[in-house]
Amino acid sequence: MTYVEHRQSAEDGTRTDTAKLPLRTVTCDRLILAAGTYGTTWLLLKNRDRLPGLSRALGTRMSGNGDLLTFLLPEHKGAGPALDASRGPVITGAIRVDDRADGRGARGRGYYVQDGGYPGFTDWLVQSTDLTGTFFRTAEFLARLLLNVLRGSTDNRVGAELSRLLGNGALSAGTLPLLGMGRDVPDGVGKLRDGLLDVAWTTETSTAYFGRVRETMRDLAEQLDTRLLDNPLWFFRRIVTVHPLGGAPISRHPADGVCDAFGQVHGLPGLYVADGAAMPGPVGANPSLTIAALADRMSTALLEERVAARARD
Repeated sequence: MTYVEHRQSAEDGTRTDTAKLPLRTVTCDRLILAAGTYGTTWLLLKNRDRLPGLSRALGTRMSGNGDLLTFLLPEHKGAGPALDASRGPVITGAIRVDDRADGRGARGRGYYVQDGGYPGFTDWLVQSTDLTGTFFRTAEFLARLLLNVLRGSTDNRVGAELSRLLGNGALSAGTLPLLGMGRDVPDGVGKLRDGLLDVAWTTETSTAYFGRVRETMRDLAEQLDTRLLDNPLWFFRRIVTVHPLGGAPISRHPADGVCDAFGQVHGLPGLYVADGAAMPGPVGANPSLTIAALADRMSTALLEERVAARARD
């Protein structure tokens, strides 16, 4: 393994030209890759020529864990429930729809629908999208201010005027992101293009899945007396995912995947994958705990192997 040392000058604050730094070789008995789904897949693809025997399945079975982002908005301005997405943690509740793999008569691929929170400052961004209301409130504010100046009035009531200008916050208080995630079809493929990772994936093979998720979201919007707003990217049949998975998938055989059930890369003893790249498909729920369990299992196996080796010696 080779790496480039990166230093920052303390004298003038400028960065060192890394292209001029020497390459240094570091050797190790075991190397664990945990650079994230995209980072680990990119590192393996980048070093494929240096890793003889690496599976041809590298870069396959990529997915977005079925992520789908939509929004609940008040049905009528100034009306609707106070959802207050900026209060509390990101996720406070979830709806789970059964998967056919559950064996309870369900059909199709299962999924979750969760509420999504956001930081308090985002309330201002949401409220500012009400352009019509903001325009009229601003015009009214300026008209009242000008009228008071012309009258020479000292009773400005600035606090009340500013409150009226900012509005009642009904839009931001009644807006709530919805997060869908589940078992989309993991048929994405990652390859290198001009030295960068390029992932080719389509929503077409997961159309039925996304349709069911959106149907549940629409039902939820109706029950809460709100309307469902799709993420603008959805109109281009694109999605936003914060849970990319796959690229170096687990498999029983090197022809089908990159590493075994303990994260060790087939044919390359001592090289391990310990992040979402090892997932052979979507896990359905938020995948962080599944990835953590994989890493914990791998770490336990490594420690047990080391203890057994010492015992033999």
